[in-house]
Amino acid sequence: MFMLRMAAFKGQVSLKLENNMILKTSCSWGLILVLTSCNSFRVASTTATNNVYCDNFLIYEMCAEDLNNDGIVEHVYFLDSLEVFLFRKGAKQSIPDHLSMHRCIRVMDEALVATTNRVFEVTDETSYLEKQDIRGAMMIRYFAHLPEITACNLRADQAEQS
Repeated sequence: MFMLRMAAFKGQVSLKLENNMILKTSCSWGLILVLTSCNSFRVASTTATNNVYCDNFLIYEMCAEDLNNDGIVEHVYFLDSLEVFLFRKGAKQSIPDHLSMHRCIRVMDEALVATTNRVFEVTDETSYLEKQDIRGAMMIRYFAHLPEITACNLRADQAEQS
């Protein structure tokens, strides 16, 4: 009877240790994946150069541009297609000729303009944490427009097929 209890106890301890090891291993891999994904973004420019700031947000490489050097963004465009998809109210006419209009172009709300303007204040002295805060805020605001733009693209695709 004692041997049976001892074997059962050893089995429980072994199972508990095995579960802890699985948990620790899973957490370690999760942490590694999160840290790796944070560093896997290919960044075109993390500081505003000539009043253009480009960065990679998930699968989209986008640039924000301040044409008249006043620290206020005029438009945001996709770097690969050079299509403007967001512009500041009143700034549509100032979009340069080398950029085309995305078929689902949208006006930026004031909160998005204010968030995007922060990139033009970034300097070499700006902390990494502040840069990540700006980047995160921009990503949240840009992707808030994604469902509307996706729906627009789907409607346009359906219209082309008809």
